[in-house]
Amino acid sequence: MPDLYATIRAAVSDAAGISVNASLVALDGSRHVLPPTYADAPLAHNMTPLDARGVAAWVSIDSAASFANRMEEQLRRADLGLDPLRVQVAGRSLSTLQLPHRAYDAILRDSSLAGRSFRKTDVGRAIIAATPADASALLRHDPAVLLFGGWDSTGLHGSSGNERRWPAAVSVEIYGSNALPIQRAGGRIDPLGITLDAGPVIPDGDSYRLVGEGEKPPKGALRPSEINHGNIAPSLATKGVLVEDIRLAGALSLSRLRRYHFGGDAGNDVAARTALALMGLYGIAAVIDDGLDLRRDCELVAETISWAIRGSGRAEPLQVTVADARDALRRALADIPLAEPLLFQADDNLEQLVARSH
Repeated sequence: MPDLYATIRAAVSDAAGISVNASLVALDGSRHVLPPTYADAPLAHNMTPLDARGVAAWVSIDSAASFANRMEEQLRRADLGLDPLRVQVAGRSLSTLQLPHRAYDAILRDSSLAGRSFRKTDVGRAIIAATPADASALLRHDPAVLLFGGWDSTGLHGSSGNERRWPAAVSVEIYGSNALPIQRAGGRIDPLGITLDAGPVIPDGDSYRLVGEGEKPPKGALRPSEINHGNIAPSLATKGVLVEDIRLAGALSLSRLRRYHFGGDAGNDVAARTALALMGLYGIAAVIDDGLDLRRDCELVAETISWAIRGSGRAEPLQVTVADARDALRRALADIPLAEPLLFQADDNLEQLVARSH
């Protein structure tokens, strides 16, 4: 097998990007899957309009944003030092691979190191000042921003609206074709046989009391079903689809990574872009290999996977395994100056917001 590290190091200099395509099937072998549900979607799922047969040409099964989160989790589990910025908050430590806005997240903004708030530390100032012409600070402290994207939108006061935006360089989505929405039955059978006639109950702190015989139910009295006792009659709701096939399609833009520079040295640029590209490859491969357990009734496995290095008139097949991608990523990370872990402490205001929320 060709040396993946050397192959990617060469590709970051002239290829447009790397594509990945996979054919997926439901773990149980059926055609039924449950896409994510949305309260404001006409049929609960993100899909194209139904045709005359009641079939949608396309339905989203896992969005690009959701897949990016899965990649971040795999990169965090790999424990390769890719998330040196940490926050101690509410009795646990969170890294930038767990924060929604990564280095620009409000959780990090509302944390301090040695009495200085994040955005006023040397590290924070360097991250905020990073530009495509010199993205060294992000590479050192939060390379995931350069791969998955980021936006410095959480600064308080004086924001000019011209905050730095970093577009994502990787996008992977899972979708189904020719999707037929189906109805699913739901209900509850109470093993105790409690009925409505058992009478209303009155909330009382963490418990409740029964309305006495002859007592007029006060305002706020509840039915037994409202405290999760009794039967719930079976009902039908549109939820889930039957699909003709399921596909994963993704792209890692090497052209976008070439917009970023890391200290004015061409060698540094190539090393950084190689590491970022291999972060993407490893993340995608690890998510697929780990099993696409997206949600209940949506556990998928890959039947075929194909990778390719692409450019103008160019499509070179690429062999990628999780083990090779991890080894290549380790080699690439040895060539870049990742920072040592740095633990910030949540400010009192943030700790109190968390405490009051629970």
